[in-house]
Amino acid sequence: MKKILTIVLLFVTGYANAQNTTGSKISADDMQKVLDQENAARKEVGVPPVIWSADLAKYAQEWADHLASSKSFEHRSQHQYGENIYMGSGNYTPLDASLAWYSEKGKYKYGKFNGKGGAGHYTQMIWKNTTQVGVGVAFDSDGKIYVVANYSPPGNWMGELPY
Repeated sequence: MKKILTIVLLFVTGYANAQNTTGSKISADDMQKVLDQENAARKEVGVPPVIWSADLAKYAQEWADHLASSKSFEHRSQHQYGENIYMGSGNYTPLDASLAWYSEKGKYKYGKFNGKGGAGHYTQMIWKNTTQVGVGVAFDSDGKIYVVANYSPPGNWMGELPY
């Protein structure tokens, strides 16, 4: 009995440590994939890489959980960070969300941000003053994935250049 209890405690402790590492329900492997992809996009435009923030990931996780439980798809009405959101039905991952935001690059024409053109997720991703990112992920009862990324400091300021 003691051996089984020890194994269970090790499993639970390992899971808790993984959660504490990323700050959200995203795995360490998915975290690294998203971080690598977003930093590759930032490198393309000559801005410094972002670092992972467990605090931002926790904040993002709260909103991802809310979206999944309410089966809604909307940005927070009041937020202090930049925010990208994604919802998919099927076999999608947090990396797929980041790649979807990156795909808006084709819609973006360099210039001061005006909120038009459908590239706001991309410009937030590559915003020059942003230094940190955190991502949360949740699934609703139908299996849809909800991915939320929060960025600090936020970007997409009207009338400013992203880089």
